[in-house]
Amino acid sequence: MTGTGRQAFFSRRPSTASPATVLPMCLVLVCLALVLPAHAADGASGDESITLVLAGGRLIDGFGGAPVENAGVLIAGERIAAAGPLHSLKVPDGVRTIDTNGMTMLPGLWESHGHLFHVGEADPGAFQQRFADRLPIIMQAVARVSVEAGITAYRDFCTSCAAMAKGWRSPLHEAQLELKRQILAGEMPGPRLYLSGPILGQAASDGGRGNHFKVATRAEARRAVRELVDMAVDNVFVGANIWDVELLRSIVEASHAAGLGVDAESRHVRATTALLEAGADRIHVLFTADALAGNSDEELRALIRGHRPTASGPSANILRGPWYLSTLPMRQAYVDAGQFPEILDHPRFRELLPADIHADLRANWANYSAIPWGIGAGERVEVARRKLERFIEAGGREQLIAATDVGAPLNFHTPIPRQLRNFVEAGLTPMEAIQSATLRPAQMQGVDRQLGTVSAGKFADIIVVDGDPLQDITVLEHRLVRVVMNGRVVK
Repeated sequence: MTGTGRQAFFSRRPSTASPATVLPMCLVLVCLALVLPAHAADGASGDESITLVLAGGRLIDGFGGAPVENAGVLIAGERIAAAGPLHSLKVPDGVRTIDTNGMTMLPGLWESHGHLFHVGEADPGAFQQRFADRLPIIMQAVARVSVEAGITAYRDFCTSCAAMAKGWRSPLHEAQLELKRQILAGEMPGPRLYLSGPILGQAASDGGRGNHFKVATRAEARRAVRELVDMAVDNVFVGANIWDVELLRSIVEASHAAGLGVDAESRHVRATTALLEAGADRIHVLFTADALAGNSDEELRALIRGHRPTASGPSANILRGPWYLSTLPMRQAYVDAGQFPEILDHPRFRELLPADIHADLRANWANYSAIPWGIGAGERVEVARRKLERFIEAGGREQLIAATDVGAPLNFHTPIPRQLRNFVEAGLTPMEAIQSATLRPAQMQGVDRQLGTVSAGKFADIIVVDGDPLQDITVLEHRLVRVVMNGRVVK
């Protein structure tokens, strides 16, 4: 899970080869090129195993370079066999071909902070209690609507996995693992799922419950991580505590030893300081939860550089601090609903969910203005925008990950394109905004050798939009044409 593209770049050393060695080295490279399989490079491929071709459009491959015009992507099963100028590719006869002329192909998008078992209900706790036996149906609906909106990878944070557990066994997490299996097997549509399992929290004594599995000592912290590893989680989530640094460091060290990164929320400057000192990998909701508090120049430097920049670990940012997952759409959702309450009557909700679940949703939205999370939302949105701008100006642009807290009250699936628009308005280039939902989350998750760009050998997760997102990022919101996930056309 280690070794991102940035790590590989910074680990290179200047060449010291003498002129006498240049020719033999060139011969070796030629020989390697002759024996490598065709799909090892983004070039021509005459492979009869090609199952799908996207042909003719512009290609934004995700690496950040200039787009390729009149490009093609050859897909063999679940993998990309070749990608590049269409004239350089050998397209087999009789293969299904999708015409993308006049459009743009780019990597599938990531939702890096979402909730499979929430659909924007006003009372999350009560909703799940009422429909505890229907959670698989709800999660399947969320998975379907997400992938149809271009989300091909989804990082879920299970705020009820502990509350619904018996001992360390969480039926909700097991249901998510089954959904993950079904999606990858092609049995139902959905994005790739990266699961956190139960939240870890800090407590005075072991065994506390609520929405967290709570730990009080370093030994308990290490044991909790082992339990999560046995549950086959993809990430360790430590919630929004103001942690004791040494206790949290035990969780971080045990997680890194198991090849997992640590996600946390920060709702207070003291919480952020502890997370930086303990070496947490990813910090969520920083710009929105504590949006009314500004950051000094010194605090910004600490956020961007971290306390101990590292070149190792499952999600290392060379000479930088953690990844930051801004979730501004969570606050914008309340503003949007207040300005356009008609959205709550949209027929899409009735199409998405069974009738009794929809009826319950509509009833608990009746007094949406009383939802506690929405208090002061308009002011918080504006302050969060200013904080984002300052963070980008201070040098943190490469650490930003697009995330939305989707599923939270009134925050309906899926607002990732809205977040990309926020990033562009705050100072990222459109290409950087796209990378915040493609390449960077793949690097953050430690899977950039498999995902995040449209390149040979990687999984075929690709979207097609009618227009140019480099000129108008909003085409990702309104003009999505095709979605390919794991080599299968889902839209």
